[in-house]
Amino acid sequence: MKKVFFILICCISLYGQVFAGNGDSIFNMPNVHTLHVTFPYPTFYDSLVASHTTDIYLQVDIDFDGEVYTNVGIKTKGNSSFNNSSQKKSFKIDMNEFIAGQDIHGLKKLNFNNGFKDPSFMREKLLSNFLIAHQLPAPRVSYCNVYFNNQLWGLYTILEEVDDEFCKHWFNSNDGNLFKGDPHGDLKWKGSTTQSLYESSYELKNNTTANNWSDLIALIDVINNTPNSTLQNSLESKLNTADFVKQWAIYNMFSSLDSYIGSGHNYYIYHDTVTDKFQWIAWDNNEAFGSFKNNLTTTQIMNLDIDYLSQATSKPLCNNMLTNSFYKAMYHDAYCNLKNDFTNAYFDPIMDSLKIKIQASVYADPKKFYTNGGFDSSFNYDIVGSGPGSISVFGLKTFIQTRTIGINTSITANGVNCAPQQVADIEPKNNIRIYPNPCNDILSIQSGMPMYSILLYDITGKIILRKQLKSSLAEDLDFKDYAQGLYFIQVDGGMMQKVLK
Repeated sequence: MKKVFFILICCISLYGQVFAGNGDSIFNMPNVHTLHVTFPYPTFYDSLVASHTTDIYLQVDIDFDGEVYTNVGIKTKGNSSFNNSSQKKSFKIDMNEFIAGQDIHGLKKLNFNNGFKDPSFMREKLLSNFLIAHQLPAPRVSYCNVYFNNQLWGLYTILEEVDDEFCKHWFNSNDGNLFKGDPHGDLKWKGSTTQSLYESSYELKNNTTANNWSDLIALIDVINNTPNSTLQNSLESKLNTADFVKQWAIYNMFSSLDSYIGSGHNYYIYHDTVTDKFQWIAWDNNEAFGSFKNNLTTTQIMNLDIDYLSQATSKPLCNNMLTNSFYKAMYHDAYCNLKNDFTNAYFDPIMDSLKIKIQASVYADPKKFYTNGGFDSSFNYDIVGSGPGSISVFGLKTFIQTRTIGINTSITANGVNCAPQQVADIEPKNNIRIYPNPCNDILSIQSGMPMYSILLYDITGKIILRKQLKSSLAEDLDFKDYAQGLYFIQVDGGMMQKVLK
């Protein structure tokens, strides 16, 4: 198996560079935010809980870090995080619900998650940051102390909404269909003539007036009904497979089984009108690090096979890709690259820094699901749940240590070769040719398959050029204004190739 030893250069905190605009002050600031929600009546709690059933926003005023906004919508959200005995429920705020065009730091909606099944308050943030650091679309996560009518309700994680702003940031377009793979987004074929057969399994989050699902149905058709011999060309025309297999590998690595590979949902999929391909977007990863056990034992979770699929035939996208030699190799190659960062050396300093940041807020949280001792111990020891809604969970650092052993055992058992190759031995993906190399003024890129996106990185891993194409077989880049040095080119999320100037 061919690998690129310098691939990790591009994993240097890119999540701080991908976004240059909306929401930066919410998600990139080091401090814990403060949100005051003022309900116009004292008996607000029953109404807030009832909003989960009615799906109707309540009208409130908010103060976010000293900035006051009036007539904001709020309602509870979640499934298992809602259906427990704790008063601390997850919720969503909608700045647009009662005042059209109102936003908070450029964002229309924010999600506030309650820390259910996570004494560390870090599971979702660690996984989302890992995805983003590896250039994969996922919502950003921050922290906030929440007050209801001046009563401290506890520490929450703020989760970015996947909506048109999110799509514009990641894909430079937001006019394509955005589907949520809930409640049963297994991508199984239900026929081409009746759209309503799919409407009970997915949610169309935009373009609801047109309500045209033909693009999603066409993707599902290709996934389920394409012969193995032609699957590569057909699926490549519909889905950004390079990014999908990376997210698949990360779900597995983190034993994040409340996802497509386990429960069969919890994702968004966006039809990118620039590339004319669907883009996979991770969602609802608060039960990563083995918290969602999916009827597996502790030993099975720690030793999860790299090709694991729960009820494989009910996951046709992954199942059919695993039976195709090209995609199986692509998935294993992505796994080999990503596992190099799934280490205690990578995560422990991040956890230690986050612990310092949020510890005082965790201690002060009057409605948290675990004790202060449970928070302190949740990094090095497994925690037995005792409070309302709490359950037993794995310690984060010990999980990574033990899971790493299981990953390496599974890689060996499956005959996967993760040995790194020298740069000179790299075979360009899809017969991509880059010349002249070294270059001076113009760098030409040619491909045996249509190209849809080109990313150019400098030696620090910073993206210095992002170019969207429309099914191009050749493209020229103007290099004359770049300084002499080493650069890296990535076409359609594939392997890196180095360029010297």
